[in-house]
Amino acid sequence: MAAVWMSVVEQADQKRTLQGTRRALPQAAAALSFSDNDYLGLSRHPQVAEIAIRAIRTSGTGARAARHLAGSCPEHSRLEKDLAVWKKTEAALVFPSGYQTPLGVIPSLVGPKDTVLLERNAHACLFDGARLSAARLRLFTRNDPASLEETLASSQKLNPGGKILLVAESLHSMEGDFVDLPTLMVLKKKFGAWLLLDEAHANGVIGPEGSGWAAEQGLTDQVDVQMGTLGKALGSSGGFVAASASVIDHFLNEARTFLFATAPAPAAMAAATKALHILRSTEGDTLRRRLQENIQFYLSLHPGPQPGPIQTRLLHSNQTVIAARDFLRAEGIEVAAIRPPTVPEGTARLRISLSCRHSEEEIRKLALALSRLHDA
Repeated sequence: MAAVWMSVVEQADQKRTLQGTRRALPQAAAALSFSDNDYLGLSRHPQVAEIAIRAIRTSGTGARAARHLAGSCPEHSRLEKDLAVWKKTEAALVFPSGYQTPLGVIPSLVGPKDTVLLERNAHACLFDGARLSAARLRLFTRNDPASLEETLASSQKLNPGGKILLVAESLHSMEGDFVDLPTLMVLKKKFGAWLLLDEAHANGVIGPEGSGWAAEQGLTDQVDVQMGTLGKALGSSGGFVAASASVIDHFLNEARTFLFATAPAPAAMAAATKALHILRSTEGDTLRRRLQENIQFYLSLHPGPQPGPIQTRLLHSNQTVIAARDFLRAEGIEVAAIRPPTVPEGTARLRISLSCRHSEEEIRKLALALSRLHDA
């Protein structure tokens, strides 16, 4: 029996190698990173680090158990109150990770009699949450109103008694574009759907006090559930949802990844709280302005269609994008090589994450190296 299992493993490894999808953790990443999501550099902010250290001293290194068993640490409750104020909702709830958040939230909202409408190229955690719900999963093309309206209409016709949950990313993690939120709002109202908006990459980056794309569009009060992560612009780890008090109480009782997972570490919650305070301050405004200046400077050197911190360069084949990543790494620059299944077949790409911490000299170095790729 062991030989059978090893054969399965070896065959899968051979297939990955042949297709250019084999992954390994980098042992010596380049010093200059354009591959992470620390858009405002808060993961290494001295005040964020100091508050995390204090939390370890007062509340320990771990939360000890799920909150229904061990109770909430002061750091959990404080962060949830601040997140709700920031997101202009009645309440918020934190989860151990951004990935685990929709795995608990989506199945608690819909079931086998319902439908989840999801963007075709949505993040894996959203797909996994939809599948765990056992609801009918239907796909629509992002920023294509005709595709969305057609899918909503047919879903309602096929299952007139079921609920429809519409799920979208505000700033797409791999395409780098912002969703057409006003159109989503019009269509969700027309068909009586709920909207779960994943603001993971927009939080901190855009909107008043960095509160996200919905706030930037003046549509916060029309989003039923706002979802986010603490591990990107907030410089910590964990995930959260913000919504009405009754919906948050529902998640507290029904979301399995909240009920049965050990709560996030108090230090991570304290760090996120301090990062949130910085985001909402004049320093946060300065950091966002610097990020926008870096985006504009990069686009002046390497023009592209996306206005946000996520920039891409399509190289189509897996082998080509791996070679490009290795070339950049040899130049002292770390850029992520994105391949299927993260993106659709034939759309392998370099994913460039710009941050306020990058200097013009570093961005110029990246642009020059990218211009030399065809000679590598």
